[in-house]
Amino acid sequence: MKTEKPIFLVDAMLGKLAKKLRLLGYDTIYSSNKDDDELIQIAKTEKRILITKDVQLVKKCIKKQVETIELAGLDEIEQFIQINERVNLGKLFIKGFNSRCTMCNGVLEIIEKKYVQNSIPIGVLENTEKFWKCKNCKKIYWEGTHITNLQKFMAKLNDRL
Repeated sequence: MKTEKPIFLVDAMLGKLAKKLRLLGYDTIYSSNKDDDELIQIAKTEKRILITKDVQLVKKCIKKQVETIELAGLDEIEQFIQINERVNLGKLFIKGFNSRCTMCNGVLEIIEKKYVQNSIPIGVLENTEKFWKCKNCKKIYWEGTHITNLQKFMAKLNDRL
């Protein structure tokens, strides 16, 4: 039984899904400018599960023995259910301590408020205590209203898993 978290490669058609997977803490490469052969090579080399809606890409992956999840439909909840059917994601939640950078997939680390005061809007600074910084691209994160909306999405999804 696998205990390691799966790692993903998401193709160009699924950028919003890639961001959500990163926020959930899944190591997820997203590429909007790689051709099928490059995607297959990355997935094979790094042992990533390729997530796509591209039927032709899925066929190529099968021939190359690359693990693939083919998604059908546009609804993100259904897409997450389809992913969960292949790899058990368990109950999902978004918290800063387990998320990854939505921009570059880097690991986030806690950063003290005093070190971000010149980098974020004053209203956020006045109303927020916890901050995270991407170790790679240095983007600053905090739990704002977007996280509340994503938590609602996750609650709907968890009701279906």
